[in-house]
Amino acid sequence: MTLSRKNEDAQDVSVGLPRAIGAELSPHLESRNVAILAFLAFTYFVVGKLGQRPASPHHSVTEIWLPAGIALAAFLLRGNRVWPGIFVGAFLLSLAITGSVLISLGLALGNTSEALIAAYLVNKFANGINAFFKTQDVLRFIFFAAVLVPALCAALGVGLLCLGGHASLADFRPLWFVWWVGDMLGILLLTPFLVLLLGHKHRFFGLAEPLEITALIAGLSVMCVLNFGQRPVSWLPGNGLLFLCAPFLVWSALRFCPLEAAGATLVMGGFAIWGSVHGLGPFENAAGLPLFVGGFMAVGAAMTMTIAAANAEQKSATKDVLGLYCALKDLKESEIRVLQDTVEALQVELARTSPRPTTGSSQQSMP
Repeated sequence: MTLSRKNEDAQDVSVGLPRAIGAELSPHLESRNVAILAFLAFTYFVVGKLGQRPASPHHSVTEIWLPAGIALAAFLLRGNRVWPGIFVGAFLLSLAITGSVLISLGLALGNTSEALIAAYLVNKFANGINAFFKTQDVLRFIFFAAVLVPALCAALGVGLLCLGGHASLADFRPLWFVWWVGDMLGILLLTPFLVLLLGHKHRFFGLAEPLEITALIAGLSVMCVLNFGQRPVSWLPGNGLLFLCAPFLVWSALRFCPLEAAGATLVMGGFAIWGSVHGLGPFENAAGLPLFVGGFMAVGAAMTMTIAAANAEQKSATKDVLGLYCALKDLKESEIRVLQDTVEALQVELARTSPRPTTGSSQQSMP
């Protein structure tokens, strides 16, 4: 009796376990999801290779790491089911850079965990994909996703490089700083743009808005070329014109929606990456990210997102107030119309029921 019961339990486990595993893996094995995972892995690998600076002594530590922004945006938009694509892309990229399977597995696990934990914190504390429409949500996104989690991941990644012999312990602190700032900039520059572009609907109001956006991007591009490109004249300072990018960022935050503001910061980041890869501008003689340039870009992106969120929040509140005013106005007008109809009905009723004076009575009353 006992043996038969144990055999039945073993059979139930042997049958139920594969079914449970199949049910768990079935969402990942759908054709659409497999295509998305393959696209994410390919995009992660290609963007990481394009953003890698060949002249850097440590190829694994890059000035602006856009794949961190791609991974976090994928988790926010598609949920935890995208982790295999991020893991495969990070593993292949790390393998191409370090050549070590064990180190690459550790780095891929760290990069995937970074995006997973950051997405969890953003969903829990910063309203998920709607984190860029309120000031407090933007500040929480910046703290959790761009500051706290990348700092921990940078410590893990640089520690693995030191253990694997790809970096020395004496370089731990500067490499950690560059890794942290690179992931932070990648998240600040790319994640808001992807989430706002792919996770929300947008529309233009008339022809003037696209023309103004074009003028904004053109002016910002000129300033970025002067700052992050090769200087056209020798008397221009290497990074002394960075402050001229700030008016365009404020312009994008005050005049447009958070999507356009995120696009403006992404344009600035794109030119910075281009200058970093080619060793131009403030990156000309720097092996790592200069503190001033990295700080300016981080603060500029954070302030632009915050101002854009405050502007969007104010517009939303104004829209709600106008909607409430219109509703109250319609209610008041309807009440006035009801009162007018009631008064007119009473007047008609009084005119119909009131006694009319006759001619004889009027004559008798006369002296």
